[in-house]
Amino acid sequence: MDNAVSVEAVVTQAQPVLDAFYDAVVACGFNPPFKPIVRVANTAGATLYDPASRAVVLVPYEVLPPGRRTAMDRFAAIGTLGLSGREQYTEIFNNLLVAHELGHWLQEVAQCPLNRWQAEYEANRIMVAFWRDYPAPSQAASTETRLANFVVQAPNIPSPLPNDAGMDVEEYFNTHLGDIERNPIAYAGFQKLMVRQAMAEQPVPSFCELLLGILSLDT
Repeated sequence: MDNAVSVEAVVTQAQPVLDAFYDAVVACGFNPPFKPIVRVANTAGATLYDPASRAVVLVPYEVLPPGRRTAMDRFAAIGTLGLSGREQYTEIFNNLLVAHELGHWLQEVAQCPLNRWQAEYEANRIMVAFWRDYPAPSQAASTETRLANFVVQAPNIPSPLPNDAGMDVEEYFNTHLGDIERNPIAYAGFQKLMVRQAMAEQPVPSFCELLLGILSLDT
């Protein structure tokens, strides 16, 4: 697959999510100062929201190194959707998590004074609420099934928070952030833990309710 085709495939997955998310924000009564864009990287790296370019930066499967592709095969094998490693990567990183990165866009717009745990956890809450309130019509699986596929863990994977941490999960994450980010398995474990917590929250918050918590809506 050439680069132009892989870029087009990523945009085809991600742009409808971005458009639906932006429309949902507007429907909640907020008039954002700008609409972010999708930018496709040409080298392996992290999925992220880049404030400088006002873009959700996504990485095509085709540029992943062999080790990451093997990891995605393992991830897909324990998943709930019966996908291949390539399909699992596309589902998670070029579709589902676009809403997470747009949560970071909202935080930038609101200039929220958040520590790193708070920023990641709130972005995950936004992601969960968005997909629950606005399930993708193009997806055969339900939102709950898609989220379960994302947070699934192999039976032998321990909790990312050590038993002898001596602190709560937020303090541990913020204190050891450098080490956690250098360990993809640990970082993924914390992200999945956050999503599980967001999924279990009661009462279930709506997308607009979460926006009200971080934005001053112009009503």
